[in-house]
Formats: sequence, structure tokens, C-alpha cells
Amino acid sequence: MWEELQQRQSILKMEINKRDKVKRKQQKLEEQLETALHKKQEYWTRLKAEQKDVENLDGFSILKMVRTWTGKQDEIREKELAELAAVEAKYREIEKTVIDLEQDIDANERELYQAGWESIDIEWEKLIQEKEQWIFGNNQEQASQLEKLYEQKAFLATSIREITEAITAGNEAKISLKRALKSLEGAKDYSTWDTFLGGGLIATSLKHSKLDESEDAIHTAQRSLQRFHTELLDIQQIKADNLSVGRDSFVTFADYVFDDIFSAWSTHSKINNSIDRLNKTLRDLANISDQLQKQLKLDQDNLHSVEAEIVQIIER
Repeated sequence: MWEELQQRQSILKMEINKRDKVKRKQQKLEEQLETALHKKQEYWTRLKAEQKDVENLDGFSILKMVRTWTGKQDEIREKELAELAAVEAKYREIEKTVIDLEQDIDANERELYQAGWESIDIEWEKLIQEKEQWIFGNNQEQASQLEKLYEQKAFLATSIREITEAITAGNEAKISLKRALKSLEGAKDYSTWDTFLGGGLIATSLKHSKLDESEDAIHTAQRSLQRFHTELLDIQQIKADNLSVGRDSFVTFADYVFDDIFSAWSTHSKINNSIDRLNKTLRDLANISDQLQKQLKLDQDNLHSVEAEIVQIIER
């Protein structure tokens, strides 16, 4: 009877943990959406300001004439256009992010309300009452031992599930990053033609087309990293002291990459900077994945030990 109660509690506890994770995810997604909407407004304001700066350069002024005579006008215009391109890329990225987050929030809400968790708290209270009644008339010492072991079992099973989900999200992020890296490598090849071999309009057009492809690939990578980041937040709640994660770099990944590309987007070396940043992010991701794999193995070993101890007490 007691074993049956504990098994029910273990299963119910895992469902409660799963429900609570979906609730936490909903809160995080809503916070991320609020932040993204603020960034969208910020980038829109900056975009308008940069556009005005470029328009002002195109207008007539004595200063413009002086700069033209001294050869500075083209340099200043290139700088302003590069800044405009960077802000415009960031604005398009945050627009896509807002849409992604709104879709994720809708999907998460459907999971929350369709999973049959409405009565789970009532079931938990009822189970606790049944256990209390059993303990009053039976072996309290053995019951206490099993209580602790089943709590450990539920904790470890939840941790294993969370870590497995994080590893899966990390693998998806790794695939997306490699695709973005391949796309940027293609842009770099065309940049070589354009910069060093005098590729002309065709090479320049091809390079910019590749950069457009890279922008989409970078967005996909950013979305994957954001989801990986969300999974890591749950892992850190469970084992905050065992997992060292520099998460913020994942959330701001796209901003830095776009800064690298467009700070002087006609320059070959700047695409190399973005490639270096992608490679660094891949290394960081691999490091965290290794930590997760080690923690997963540790939890699996501990779970096997706990299950063996439960069997030993029951069969005693």
C-alpha cells in the first residue's frame, strides 16, 4: 500500500514539476517579449536618427563642400551608411524576434491549458491525506526512509528530463550556428572578390545577397540560442552551483554579430570578425553541453542508486 502511494506521489510530483516549468516558461517568455518590444522601440528611434544623419549628408552645406575638397565626405558618408545598415539589421532582427516570442507564448499557453493539469493540486492534497492516514497505523521509520528516497527519485527524474531537454536545445542551436557560419563564409568569399580582386557590381551584388542570407541564418541561430538560454534557466534553478553558464552572451548574440558585419560592411575583415564571434559562441555552447552531459551522467547514476535502495527496503 505504501509503495503504491509513493509511486503515485512520484508520478504526480513529476507532473507538477512539468506544469510548473511551463508556467515559469510562460513568465520568462512574457518578460522576454516585454524586453524585445522596448528594444524594438529603441532601434526604431535610432533608425530614424541614422536615416536623418544620412539625409543631412546628402543636403547642401558649406561643411559638405569643404569635406568634399579634403576627401573626407566619402569617408564620413560610408561611416554613416554603415551605422544605418547596422541599426536597420538590428531592427529587422528584433521585429522577427517579437513575432517568434508571440508565437511561442501562444503555443505555451495552449500547452498549459490543454495538458489536463486543472485538478492536479487537488489530487496532490488528497494523496497527502491518504499517506498521513497510512503512517498513523504502520511502520513510520520505514515510511520515512521511503519518503526521502522517493523525493530524491522525483527530483533526479525531473533534473534528468530538464537536462535532456537543454541538451536537445543546445544541439539545435549548434546546427543553426553552423548554418550561419557557412552562410557568412560564403559572404566572405564574395567579399574577397569585391575587396581584393576588383569584382565590381556583380561581386558586390552577390556579396550583399549572401549577407541577406546570413541575416536570416543569424536570426535562426539567435532564436535557437534564446530557447537554449530559457532551458538553461530551469537547469540553473535545479543545480545553480554545479553549472557555470555565461548566458547573457547568447541573448545578445545577434546584436554583436550585426555590429561586426555592418560597422564597415564593405570590409572583408569585418565579416571575419563576425565569423570569429560565431566560432566563439560555438565553443561556449560546446563547453556548456559538456557540462550538461556530465551532470546528466551523474544524475542518472544517482537515480539508479536510489531505485536500488528503494527495492532493497521494499524486499527487506
